[in-house]
Amino acid sequence: MATMLNKHIHFLSVLLLVFFAFPKSNALPIKDVYSLCKESGVVDYCLKKIGSNKHIVAALDFDDVFLIAISKIQMWVGRGVEDSRSDLFREMYSDPIRKPWLAVCEEKYEIASNNFNKAWEIGLKKSKSLTDRTEMSQLTEAGFEAVLDCDDEWTKDMNYAQVSPFSGWYHEVRNLTKITRVIITRLNA
Repeated sequence: MATMLNKHIHFLSVLLLVFFAFPKSNALPIKDVYSLCKESGVVDYCLKKIGSNKHIVAALDFDDVFLIAISKIQMWVGRGVEDSRSDLFREMYSDPIRKPWLAVCEEKYEIASNNFNKAWEIGLKKSKSLTDRTEMSQLTEAGFEAVLDCDDEWTKDMNYAQVSPFSGWYHEVRNLTKITRVIITRLNA
């Protein structure tokens, strides 16, 4: 009982800190977040993953929203990297047909991870440089393409085609990439 009370008090403390440390007057207006989500084509997903993100109240601009979105992508890609290297996946997909597919996914998710990390690092600078914005866009697209390549690997041989064990991560990264495209477009405007 005391543990629940402590958690509740901690939650309220954090909530109060957020409201006082980040006044809403400085925050990105919620209408801008909704407009972003609407433009992304994945409105419900965007509102759930970005619009209701606990960090959105502290987002001052679309640079901050980009960092929130790219952080979520990094989380999903990180899971893909971990699972592609896990003993469980290596055991489950050890047959001669799927073992090479898993190896491709391990390589592609590593490439994706590197690209998304570089895009995040550039995003941290909050640079207004068109060169930096272009590089953020290119790195994000290259990361997404690597994730897509993994997913495609499981369906390209019609004799053995099957749903990729990474398809859940692919769909998350795809939707978040749609959102980052709109953010980068707005940053370049």
